[in-house]
Amino acid sequence: MSNESDQVTLDTPHLSTTVLPYGHHITSLVVDHKTDVLAGFRDADVYHHSISNRAFLNAVVGRYANRLPSGETLLSTGAKLHLPGAAGVCLHGGEAAFDTLPWAPVERSQSLLFAQDDPDHPVPPPPSDPNEPVSESSTLHRLYSPAGAEGFPCSLEVEALVVVLAPVKRDGAHTTAEDKQGTSLGKVKVVLRAKIREDGDDDIAKGTPVNLTVHWGFRLDDGNDKDVLGHHLWLDSNKLAALDDSGLSTGALEPVKEGSPLDFFSQGREGPHRKIGDKYPEGGVDRNFLFSHPSSSLQPSPLDQPTSESSQWSPRLPTTPQAILTSPSSHLSLRFTSNQSSVQVYTAPGLDGTGPVRKEAHGGPARDADKDGAASAAKDRATSKGDGYGADSLVFLEFQAPVGAVVHAAGAHSGEGERPELARWMRERAEAQGVNLDEGKKGRSWEADTLLRKGQVYENWVEVEVVRLE
Repeated sequence: MSNESDQVTLDTPHLSTTVLPYGHHITSLVVDHKTDVLAGFRDADVYHHSISNRAFLNAVVGRYANRLPSGETLLSTGAKLHLPGAAGVCLHGGEAAFDTLPWAPVERSQSLLFAQDDPDHPVPPPPSDPNEPVSESSTLHRLYSPAGAEGFPCSLEVEALVVVLAPVKRDGAHTTAEDKQGTSLGKVKVVLRAKIREDGDDDIAKGTPVNLTVHWGFRLDDGNDKDVLGHHLWLDSNKLAALDDSGLSTGALEPVKEGSPLDFFSQGREGPHRKIGDKYPEGGVDRNFLFSHPSSSLQPSPLDQPTSESSQWSPRLPTTPQAILTSPSSHLSLRFTSNQSSVQVYTAPGLDGTGPVRKEAHGGPARDADKDGAASAAKDRATSKGDGYGADSLVFLEFQAPVGAVVHAAGAHSGEGERPELARWMRERAEAQGVNLDEGKKGRSWEADTLLRKGQVYENWVEVEVVRLE
């Protein structure tokens, strides 16, 4: 059972975030000690009792984010999936997936996947002056997923690193957003890594699908507005993964037409960006947007002569944000950069306020010690009468590989005839980045098909820069 005391708090002068080991939920991201931009429940112990109607509020989702067909799927390597799920769909890794499991805190010196001298995420030296403001704060958690869990082959070691970084200047670094002057208040970075455990399992040589994500849910205005339809959104995406009636990927791509309800692209990175509610589609937004090929916006990381084993998966880094979310009412803007090739955008039209009580920072009622105290079981607080999040009150941005990628890029018939459009797109993107697609230990072939091989290390990272606009 989790409670507030189980949460790890990471602080820098302008930003503070909390991590709950259960499901690896990031339960808050507070800006300047006042505005919490992440969705969350008022009561930490309620996260355990939302499993039957999983809320996916900022948890790590895996082994495979988004939708895969349930039942048996044969992959090109001979690996077999036996996935659970009603109506032919396995959602977010199955019923007892990563967001429902306890993650263990790990000291960096005991990490299996993050070396102390990791070139991309090094451990910072101690400050020369103990009275100086904290410039970086981090925490690391681990999860072991046994072979056969939710129908996925191979045992998997997974680690999640969360880092909060202060701006270079103590009072924030000056920047611009949507033609407005602003101040960067720092960044939050989440890095997810996974590796097959070599435990003698015969299936190891066949690999296993991995597609993790943080199921971020944002609200930038303290709940003062009715919904998030007044938030501005820009995405570096003019393509969608095509879906069937069950929300499963067909393997085809759809263009985003300029001026259409799903066009968050044509306004350009500099903006001004469109409101989410402009031309809002009936039924809200719940689509997988594929990022533009980044060949012109990448700078190579040093891949020659790695200083440690961890260097083998050093990505080429995007230098500009791929998504920007802004609240005009709170004057806060979030700029997202990731090594992932797509983002699932979901505006939560199905929420109806009957879920667990939302946090007080977003308009939820204060806890009444007499009514909601220890005598009230957490399971009884897993529902509410209108005090949960309502329809369109959040926007989720889930950075991941495209929905259903493994079926089309590594399915048993993926090498026969013309490859599906999605599979070709993924390989072209990886090649544009200069990714080593070798299937051996030092390769990153999983970037083209989401199938992790023996000895390889999967990585998903997302960096969120918080900007206060004038």
